[in-house]
Amino acid sequence: MTLDALGLSSSSKNPLWNQQPELRGKKEGSMETLFQDVRYSLRMLVKSPAFTIVAIVTLALGIGANTAIFSVINSVLLEPLPFKHPNELVELRETESAPGNFPLDGADYKDWQHQNRTFSAMSMYTFPRGTNASGSGEAESAAVVSTEANFFGTLGVQPLIGRPFNRGEDVAGKNQVAVLSYGFWQRHFGGRGAAIGSRLELNDQPYTIIGVMPNWFNFPAETDIWTPQDMTDKLFQNRGSHWMLAIGRVKTGTSIEQARADLLTVSARLNKQYRGNDNSIHSLVFPLKERLTGASRSALLILLGAVALVLLVACANVANLLLARATTRYREMALRAALGAGRWRLIRQLLTESVILAAVGAILGLIAAWWTIHALAAAKTVPIPRTNPIELNLTVLLFTAGLTLVVGILFGLAPALQTSALNLSEELKSSATAAGGGSGNGRMVRNALIIGEIAVCLALLVGAGLLLRSFSRLRKANIGVQAQNILTASLNLPEAKYKTAPEMRSFLEQLLSRIQHVPGVTAAAITTTLPLEGGSNGYIKVPGDTDPSLEQQLVEVHGITPDYFKAFGIPLLEGRNFTGEDVQDVADTVAKADALNKAANGGTPKIPAGMSFPVIINQAMAKTFWPKQDAVGKEFYDEGGGVPYKVLGVVGDVKEWGIREKTVPERYFPLTFWLQYGPGFYGSIVTKTAVPPATVLSAVRDDVRELDPTLAIFHVRTMDEVISDAMQDTSLQTFLLASFAGLALILAGVGLYGVMAYLVTQRTHEIGIRMALGAQQGDVLGLVIREGMVLAVIGIATGLAGAFALTRLLAALLFGVSARDPLTFAAVSIILGVVALAACYIPARRASRVEPLVALRYE
Repeated sequence: MTLDALGLSSSSKNPLWNQQPELRGKKEGSMETLFQDVRYSLRMLVKSPAFTIVAIVTLALGIGANTAIFSVINSVLLEPLPFKHPNELVELRETESAPGNFPLDGADYKDWQHQNRTFSAMSMYTFPRGTNASGSGEAESAAVVSTEANFFGTLGVQPLIGRPFNRGEDVAGKNQVAVLSYGFWQRHFGGRGAAIGSRLELNDQPYTIIGVMPNWFNFPAETDIWTPQDMTDKLFQNRGSHWMLAIGRVKTGTSIEQARADLLTVSARLNKQYRGNDNSIHSLVFPLKERLTGASRSALLILLGAVALVLLVACANVANLLLARATTRYREMALRAALGAGRWRLIRQLLTESVILAAVGAILGLIAAWWTIHALAAAKTVPIPRTNPIELNLTVLLFTAGLTLVVGILFGLAPALQTSALNLSEELKSSATAAGGGSGNGRMVRNALIIGEIAVCLALLVGAGLLLRSFSRLRKANIGVQAQNILTASLNLPEAKYKTAPEMRSFLEQLLSRIQHVPGVTAAAITTTLPLEGGSNGYIKVPGDTDPSLEQQLVEVHGITPDYFKAFGIPLLEGRNFTGEDVQDVADTVAKADALNKAANGGTPKIPAGMSFPVIINQAMAKTFWPKQDAVGKEFYDEGGGVPYKVLGVVGDVKEWGIREKTVPERYFPLTFWLQYGPGFYGSIVTKTAVPPATVLSAVRDDVRELDPTLAIFHVRTMDEVISDAMQDTSLQTFLLASFAGLALILAGVGLYGVMAYLVTQRTHEIGIRMALGAQQGDVLGLVIREGMVLAVIGIATGLAGAFALTRLLAALLFGVSARDPLTFAAVSIILGVVALAACYIPARRASRVEPLVALRYE
């Protein structure tokens, strides 16, 4: 065989000769040598297109997945908040008698604001609320947040165009101005600058648009419009109602610990002044970044670990490909060494090839990552904090560049060291195909890589399996309602138009009557809150009860119309449901209570015997406050006293604060009781149908529009979609981890197949001898499968040990499944074993069909 046939001629045009400048008596610079290495590497990769394509695609998948997940982590966890001096920003919360942390009491907030010594600013804001927005044309829904005038200044942000709120614009009569989000500006005004100064109606109230925020600004999340809160509202005078949110900026040079201690001192002073030294209520101060991103930290780090493991599997696969390819290049390396190339020179050349593979894979991976990031950014339902935009910025590109270099060296080092460890005399005497093929060290490295791939793959599959089982349990969890064929939609009756309870009641009763007559509708109701989405709560007092723990028990509060339980399929366990008489009785009792309060002239009104509000409670409340008793007919009071509530019935428990959460005590009132807190009403329409819910949506919209053309229903979802929304975090984690695990499974299966196919090729001569001596096809088949399955079993055993140690990190994400669930571990082991068997069987079958005479002549 000539040197030309190997591509190794001594011609000056030969790349190998050009790689050896020292043989020509000429020293070349390191950069020129590097360029020669790159050119030679590219030629060698082009000569092996199948190997090159497989390696590049494998690396592109691994690097692309890592880049996409890191871009999310960089946006959420690493980058500072996009506000002025973000480390000075905090979120303010407050405790109650019940455990946990809660929104703020308006009166307490005012006192904190005036009495603190460590904050340069505090600013309050409300929860987003659905609002009817109209300029010209049909009304649409918008998420509106009301804020203190200094809100944007406290954050240190400026509008893209226009101006923020001015001092003094947060009082009644001056607060009819609005700042738009970039998205709402684009949707509603087409991004026209002429929007500034134009009029926008929110719940029939005119507002003047004064500014548009930048595209990146998203605080609070998903807000469409910001308006000034009336800071003179009576809500700021009522102590004990926790209804608002707030941020603060500590003074420069002041630590958060000092600010926390300062507000605790103020809280203690307020408790002494207003609450008789009740220290169960006090201030809480959290770094704003921690509050916005803390809940996502563990899940994102788990996903980063998962994609890092996928990349390790990809690297192991490519390393095995390089090791297999290296056996065809031993003679080439031996000739290069004989011509004067040192071992480091050979290693550098081989590493150059591997880094080039990684670089090309990274370029394709960046394209895949860009597409993934674009999809994540466009998806509004993905549960990822969006304070910073998710993008391929300089930090992410530097991460990818560093990862590419590390990966290129990582998977290229073992083959480079193996290939460069040459015995010149033996390699030059051997044939090109046989050279180095039987290296024991090479086989050990390949086997170790396959075992590692299988172990990592099993750990990922176990994690994905646990999340899939958890997801399945969540989907099947009993939340207390029958979710099939239920349509929900939010409705907002504006304060300016619906000022009295009779006006609101009239509209809602007419609307329900119309909806109930829509073909296919079997029940319709209106409620203040939907299951799984939380609501309002408060404390109660039961006459004669002396259990101190019940004083700290919050009870959920709902306003409903009588068909609510029928629409949701909530069973009535004791007593009876509300009737039309109860609805009217509540309205009459509210009027009587108002008259008694006015007559008391600020004192305590005298409630006549027998006067009460009808209420229905859930089973959890009955068991909590009247254990082993019949709760029907029992009475209780609000924490502040007043008209008592009389229990008419007991219904089944419903999950109100999430599928994972326990059921809590709940009480239901006729909606007429809730309407007394107007003007205005915000709630949800619930429609039970005998047909697909989407088919009645247009009729419901028409019914609302015919009664009031300025109103729009929004946030339209089926109850199944409400449940899916409550599972978004688990859905995303399960999908991503299952995708990564599936990718790892494919790579591990392909890797094992490649190693076995290579071993069969290398042992063709040996197999021919065995068959010539009498071995049957079944013997050869068993020999090859046994060798591959030994690697698979070792890998599975190693992976099981690793999975037992790692799955405890998933415990907080699971529901109804143990982190060491034996069924999941067993199923994953069997699946991986079957894939390994299939990967071994194909090369084994080919080996069993080798013709002995052909094999004996094979080199």
